[in-house]
Amino acid sequence: MIKLNKRFWCMLLLNAIRYLFILLFLYAAFSKLHDFQKFKVQLAQSPILSDFTLMVAWCVPAVEILIAIGLAFRKTLLPALWASYGLMFMFSLYIIVIARFVDRPVCHCGGIFEGMSWDVHLLFNMGFVVLSWIGLGCVEDEAV
Repeated sequence: MIKLNKRFWCMLLLNAIRYLFILLFLYAAFSKLHDFQKFKVQLAQSPILSDFTLMVAWCVPAVEILIAIGLAFRKTLLPALWASYGLMFMFSLYIIVIARFVDRPVCHCGGIFEGMSWDVHLLFNMGFVVLSWIGLGCVEDEAV
């Protein structure tokens, strides 16, 4: 049996992580854009984001798409992984604040994410925060 080295497994893991992020960000962005009016209305109901509804409504899907594109190329992989970490961390903080301090929070996510409870959504996001750290570790180890 061929002994596979650490580099192989790290690259395999890194590719799995980047493709999961690409899928996540493209799905989330296009879900928001598909029902853009609903997304805007939900953002307007947020006590934190209501003053910036239109800007956030356009910027979030745009950033998700840009990060997904960055993850697709080796030259932009490292900054895109850092951006993935930052975005998922910010989304997680937002969920914590909304779930803790708002009486009737509204989810601004589209598609299957809309049906998640706040606790499940937070765990999901934190899982992707951890995946981004693992991916960053693989990039750092391999100096991609």
